[in-house]
This record gives sequence, structure tokens and C-alpha cells, in this order.
Amino acid sequence: MKRFYAIACFVFAFQLSVFPQNFNIADATFSNDTLELFGEVFVPSSPAGQGIGVAIIQGSGPSGTDNLWARSFAELLAEEGIYVLLPDKRGVGKSRGDWKTASFEDLAEDAAASVRFLKKEYRLGKVGVMGLSQGGFIVPIVASREAAVAFAIDVVGAAVPFEELIIHEVANTSLQEGLSPEQVKEVLELHVLMKQYVKTGDWAPLEHRYKELESSAWADYARSFPRDKDSWVWDWIRINFDFDPLPYWGKVEQPAFIAYGARDEQDNMPVWRSVYLLQEAFAEQHKKNCEIHVYDTGHPMYQPDQAVLHKGFTTDLIRWVKEME
Repeated sequence: MKRFYAIACFVFAFQLSVFPQNFNIADATFSNDTLELFGEVFVPSSPAGQGIGVAIIQGSGPSGTDNLWARSFAELLAEEGIYVLLPDKRGVGKSRGDWKTASFEDLAEDAAASVRFLKKEYRLGKVGVMGLSQGGFIVPIVASREAAVAFAIDVVGAAVPFEELIIHEVANTSLQEGLSPEQVKEVLELHVLMKQYVKTGDWAPLEHRYKELESSAWADYARSFPRDKDSWVWDWIRINFDFDPLPYWGKVEQPAFIAYGARDEQDNMPVWRSVYLLQEAFAEQHKKNCEIHVYDTGHPMYQPDQAVLHKGFTTDLIRWVKEME
């Protein structure tokens, strides 16, 4: 499946709750200025310490409280006595607005509102943010801007510029689709024309190339790219295409926990480039209150051949969050 404009945030239908649910779930309505947002709060039966919470930041696309991958994180943490707010992204479920017209900075403001709500409504001592996949882009924005954020967790969120991430993913996706190296080169050339259209508004070169590809060996795959010049996708790309998370990470003072799956290097994520950039940024700011982990798993952070979160990852994550008390 082609994923030009959205970093994958998987909704794994086969990921079912494996917990006995030692928590309750309450509806939550909160606001970012005049924008009404909705979420669910996972309220633990036996809260940890003086009260600690995590506001989840959803990944790409129309992700809401019914995203079973994101929900598995909420259940995991609530089982351990941690309050969790799992939101409907703006324009999804019961939340107002439209994520298709939002910048990552806009979504960071939504996340900040969720942190303030969770902290105030449940009288918690500390509340952090946890971004999943594309939500990891948003973590350093909100952490660097919102004083109520006590800690930051990035799960498989890239540290490279958005454009670099897209090209990494496109190349891997093309190879997975069975394209030859020469055809992958052609896919990247197509992306150059896409970028030119986004920057100049001149549709003719891209339209001409699409017509040429109708007779190519990878015509079916080419049809999975945005073909309508008036598609909402182009405006969304214009808003977000130049985004770079690294300058925001350079301003994050709170403790940070960052996790990747090594196998994601061949899929969605330039893992090792992201790790290096973060190490470099944190060294420059002499940041010591951070952990970066890379596990032997893929983008969903699952156990090998199982729809269950990786045990080493969950052990480290829970230990680290509880240290925030």
C-alpha cells in the first residue's frame, strides 16, 4: 500500500486486549481554544504513587479511540496504575475539526490541551505525552512548548525531516511491492515531480508523467499515488512537508524515553539515522535525562510473529514511567 502522505500508524484488528482490565474507562471532553475534542480516560483501579498520567498522541490518518494499536498502549499503562488519555484526533470520532487541514504544530496544541485536562481533572502530580509513529513528530513540539508536560515518550517516531522520512518509506514500500531497483528510481523521480507540483502549482509535468506510467510495468502501483490535482493531500503536504522535529528536540528539557524497532529500518523508519541525530542533539545540549532504545522488532513494536507488544520494550517503558513519580 502506498503511503506518500502519511507515516504509517497501524490499526491492527487482530490486536485484542490481553489484560483483565483492572481499570475503568471514562469519557473526556476538552478544548483547544474553541475546538472541542474528545477522548477516553483509562482510570486505574490502583493508581501508582501520587498520581501519574500519560496523554497519547495518535499517529497518522484518521486515528481515534477505536485504534486498537494505540488502545493496547493505554491498557498496558492503565494496568500498571497509570492514568491514560486516549484521544480521537481532531476530525475523528467525536472530536471536532479536521486533521487534513492541520499542521503538526496544530496537533501539538491539541495534545497540550489533553495534558492540561488530564492533570487538572484527575489531580495528577505529573502528566507526560506519548507519541505513536507520526505522533512522535508531535512529542518534541508539545514538550518544548507546554509547561504542564512532565516527560516525553516517543514510540517509533522519526527524528529526521518529514521529506527524508517519506523517501525512506517510499523506497522500502516499492521494494516490498516487488519493484526492481530501476523502477524504484523511477518512483523517486515521480516524487520529485510531486514535490515540484506542491511548490509551484504546475500540474502539467506530473500529469504527463502519470500518463506515461499507464503503459509501464508498474502501472498498478503508480495508480496508488495521488492523481487528483485538487486532492486535499496536496494542501496537507504543503503545510507539513518541510517539518523537521530535531530543532524541537533541542529545546526539550523534560526527561525523554525514545524507542525504535531495528527491523523498521527496512520498512517505515530510518532508525539508525534517527538514533544518531538524537544522540548528537542531546550531546550538544548536555541532556542526561533521556533514554534511547532499539529493540529487535518492527514498526508496531510487537513480539516476533505475535500481535503482542514486545516484552523488553514494555518492561523498559513501564519501569521508566514509574520512575517519573
